[in-house]
Amino acid sequence: MIEETGVVVSVQGDLAEVAGQPRSSCGGCAVKGTCGTSLLARYFGPKRLLLQAYNPIGAGPGERVIIGLPEGALLEASVLAYLVPLAALVGGAVVGAFVAERLVPAYTQLVSAITGVGGLAAALAWLVGLIRAKSLDKRYRPRILRSLATGPGEPPEVSLRSLQVADEKAP
Repeated sequence: MIEETGVVVSVQGDLAEVAGQPRSSCGGCAVKGTCGTSLLARYFGPKRLLLQAYNPIGAGPGERVIIGLPEGALLEASVLAYLVPLAALVGGAVVGAFVAERLVPAYTQLVSAITGVGGLAAALAWLVGLIRAKSLDKRYRPRILRSLATGPGEPPEVSLRSLQVADEKAP
């Protein structure tokens, strides 16, 4: 289970909108902040991530929680998002080149490029439909696992106003 902390922003039925702060992995890297990725992250600032998660524990707005997503769901989504469009692009281009060599040899590259882009477009359209279907499946949605107890010196709740102020200050 992949876990991340967040703050519940709102609750609608059994779903909660959770604000999370994506963490950078720059602290564990040998170059620590001198690469292009860290420079871009500093320039554009941290983004607040909003997502809907199942709320089986009944967490309320302002509560700090741990949300989780099964590793298998993330792996499957990654394969679908990266491999399927790439395979469709290459497959469409190869099929287009094969057909064009036999029918219109003078335009093999043009037909190959067009069919490659067509394969990519078809794969992306298929993925949109698949994502819509899987978004209703509880296995692919993050869920709130537990509430975080506050530590010493930490406020008992994070106010929603502090989240808004933090967003306004971000460059």
